[in-house]
Amino acid sequence: MSNLNWRERISAWAHSLIVRYTLLTLATVAVVATLTTLLNPAVQTENIRALLTTLATAEASVLAIVFSVTVVALQLVVTRYSARLTSLFIKEPLFRTTFALFVGAIAFNLLVVYLLPIQNSRLLNAVVGIAFALAAVSTFALYQFIQLMIQRSSPDDLISVLVERELAPDEYLPATETEFTEIEVHPIRPLYRTIARAIELGEYQTAEQGIDGLRTVLTRTFEHLENEHSEEDAAQYASAVSTEVLTEYVPPILEQAYTHEQYDLVSDAVDDFEAVALDGLDRGFTDVAEDAAEGLGDAFDAAPLTWEGNRLRTPVKESLLELTKTTASDAGYSTFRAVFHPLNFQMKLLLRRRPDSNVTHHVVGDYYSREIVDIFEALADRYGPAVQDQDINWISPTEGRKWTLPDEAEPLRHVWREYASFTETVLRYRVSEEEYPFVEGSIDDGWNRITQCAADAGIDDLATLCCMTTLQLAYRVDQLEDGRLGMWTNNLGRLRLDYDPAIVDRAFELLKAGEQPEGQNISVRAADPASTDAEEGFIERFLSTEEEDTTFEEWLVEFEEDVHERTEYLRERE
Repeated sequence: MSNLNWRERISAWAHSLIVRYTLLTLATVAVVATLTTLLNPAVQTENIRALLTTLATAEASVLAIVFSVTVVALQLVVTRYSARLTSLFIKEPLFRTTFALFVGAIAFNLLVVYLLPIQNSRLLNAVVGIAFALAAVSTFALYQFIQLMIQRSSPDDLISVLVERELAPDEYLPATETEFTEIEVHPIRPLYRTIARAIELGEYQTAEQGIDGLRTVLTRTFEHLENEHSEEDAAQYASAVSTEVLTEYVPPILEQAYTHEQYDLVSDAVDDFEAVALDGLDRGFTDVAEDAAEGLGDAFDAAPLTWEGNRLRTPVKESLLELTKTTASDAGYSTFRAVFHPLNFQMKLLLRRRPDSNVTHHVVGDYYSREIVDIFEALADRYGPAVQDQDINWISPTEGRKWTLPDEAEPLRHVWREYASFTETVLRYRVSEEEYPFVEGSIDDGWNRITQCAADAGIDDLATLCCMTTLQLAYRVDQLEDGRLGMWTNNLGRLRLDYDPAIVDRAFELLKAGEQPEGQNISVRAADPASTDAEEGFIERFLSTEEEDTTFEEWLVEFEEDVHERTEYLRERE
């Protein structure tokens, strides 16, 4: 191990710019000084004085002109993006080396002029050789510097330097999280400002490179923190670094790219931010995923209520879905809730704003009937084996003031509760706009699939809870659609045929006995149809305040008969 360390040190030393130029200078001085000494031409002191004075003047003039022009040119570039990028020029090793060589050469020339006359001719020729050697090396360094500055005038190159050098973890990270939080301006902010400015100027390739660099900086930082700190300290430090980036930088970047109609850039940026969140999750930095979900949710919210707005909403929704399914499969309940909330909340908020159905057709329709089912399925696959053999009261888990639901069951019931809430929002949209926000008739698909997921996982009581909600929803839809319940009876009949019929039958029994799912359920009681107060309960009486033609209790008996008839019909067809 020690040999390896020494090898690394020697390699780093050999690649050091200062070391290379020092060796080059010494070698050049030795060669030129030796030649002039051996040749030992006869020269006059006054000629030497004039030569060295002219050489010093020329070097000073070149230094002043080249550096002034370079600084002005670079300033024009960096001020277009972020003035803080000027520090990249000041910290450039070649800048410091070239400046030092020129100053050293000028100082040497003036020193020799001051010491003239030198009586020893060989020493005098050696001094002249040294002066020429320094001038040659300085000129070579200047040539290299000019080439470098031409490259640095490109914003792409500035971003590369910023990402690879200035934002390397060991460069910008203090030793502790406390020291980091005391920094007034976030170290990554110049990179964010460069991205935003590039989009504003229409330099989208530069913006894309900046976003890729942002991803690189964060993932590289996470790796560094994981290696250098304890698990708990690394997670807290990672959160301190990434929170501002993910919650304050991500939404405006995505919104700005969308505004400039750079939809590919939007999609690529969303993928990069999702990758950051997943990388954080893989390392146990759950706050990173939560912050990413919050930032993406804000970007979703910023999209206009038009079909074009889906060019921003759709990739954001897909990313949030991926994060939610990942946390459903691998993360703790609190993390899952924190990541799931922005997705579900923004989808409900979209419906509450009442956009045209052409806006919500696929975004909401796919989420309602398929995508939220995928989330539920991931939870059922994970927690099903742990809860299927437990005696759990899924319907009313509170006894007195004690919540009896085990920890493994909490995520599953949470999704049921949120899905019921989302269903309420869908029906409110239907009443307000006189149409569904997606394909008419598909409102039952999601609940049917969720019920099947619960049954497939062996959680029959949870499947019964979903059936109860389905029956309450069917009653409300029957009032809205005037008896269009063919698919509802078919789905429930198929459930009785393909699974334990007690799942469906018990749902009927509990509802006929007056049982109501605790917490949130689809209400079948009359209420103010104009109210949108979420605290009033669930899907209230929408159509009017008049008494129902058929009470829920009466309807339930008739509908149960229809379901049994459909079951027999399906059995006969098989």
